[in-house]
Amino acid sequence: MESSHRVVIVGAGFAGLTCAREMAKNSAVHVTVIDRNPYQTFSPLLYQVATGGLPEDDIAYPVRAAIPGVDFRRGEVVRIDPLAKNLRLADATVIGWDDLVLATGSVGATFGVAGVAENALQMKSIQEAREIRRRLLITYEDVDVGLKPKEALRVVVVGGGPTGVEITGAVAELQRSMKHEFPRVAEFGHVTLVEAGPRLLPSFTEKSSAHAKSELEEIGAVVLVDAAVDRMYESDVHLKSGEVLPAGTMIWAAGVSAPEAWTALGVSDRANRLRVPATLELSEGLWVIGDTASLDGVDGRPLPMVAPVALQMGRHVAKQISARLAGQPFTDFVYKDKGQMATIGRRRAVVEMPGGMRMHGTPAWLAWLALHVAYLAGGRNRVSVMADWMWNYAVWGIGPRRTIID
Repeated sequence: MESSHRVVIVGAGFAGLTCAREMAKNSAVHVTVIDRNPYQTFSPLLYQVATGGLPEDDIAYPVRAAIPGVDFRRGEVVRIDPLAKNLRLADATVIGWDDLVLATGSVGATFGVAGVAENALQMKSIQEAREIRRRLLITYEDVDVGLKPKEALRVVVVGGGPTGVEITGAVAELQRSMKHEFPRVAEFGHVTLVEAGPRLLPSFTEKSSAHAKSELEEIGAVVLVDAAVDRMYESDVHLKSGEVLPAGTMIWAAGVSAPEAWTALGVSDRANRLRVPATLELSEGLWVIGDTASLDGVDGRPLPMVAPVALQMGRHVAKQISARLAGQPFTDFVYKDKGQMATIGRRRAVVEMPGGMRMHGTPAWLAWLALHVAYLAGGRNRVSVMADWMWNYAVWGIGPRRTIID
């Protein structure tokens, strides 16, 4: 191991684990993955944990099981020294490297809006998704026994991208299904989606955006566009227009950024993403991939912070490091756009594929289901998620949701 080329990967998300799996195929390399959590979170399904549709262990997979043959170190990186080629963990451990792959993902961004950090719930981790679920479900209990006013059942979601649309649709369906368990107060459940721009899903076509808005409204959500949030308080959201939206639960899905801790390593953009060249090597032996990297696509705009970009970058950097060891030249990263999708609810989704192909409704929903099951790590997780989805579909509106376990 001492004579092997040391590759250290920081972050066990889509980008980091993909890179680790590819690097493990090279016998000349010793790979170590570092992450603060011993599991990978399948973040596209966090909103289903947040609304009681899935248990959290369905979307979490042990890192050690995901990368057999690769060393894993649980810890939090607090300092990176590119010149000395080592990093320091929070427990003071120093780890050296020949190549370092920074794949630390993203965190929620409040964009400086007053009151968001103190009063809104975000959804970037299992813990945060669990807190949203607890808040949503316990509020019904509290309103039912008179501990809170009926206005507490109002939910405001801020951000009209895929995450905001998906959580809004799931909350709307949750509120409709609560009529079975809380017949006295369920009618007061209400969800509003607030988007600062002129339409939902701005990266989609206008037709798909309009379809998503129509579908959300059909299942009972209120959609406000051109509605920027001015500030948040404990029980209401203030818009710049002067309108005030009472709410017992406020969910912030308005955007993400890279961790600010690594901006000193290079030039960063407004979302704290490090600007990288097309090779993805920030400096000699230091690679940046996934949500931490900012690289312009063919349209001149930075590539989106989505899983397909992270997966492709992870594979590309593994090939780049292997090429260097073999004395071969680097190649530029070129993102292959495979389309985008967002689910809105049962049998409701929008899918856009390269070449202009679009699907809405049930076909899009089935495509969304199939893709997400395919991306899940581990056979047990795939089977469990499919079983949960089948059960939820069968008893939707008449059966109980998951209960609260504090």
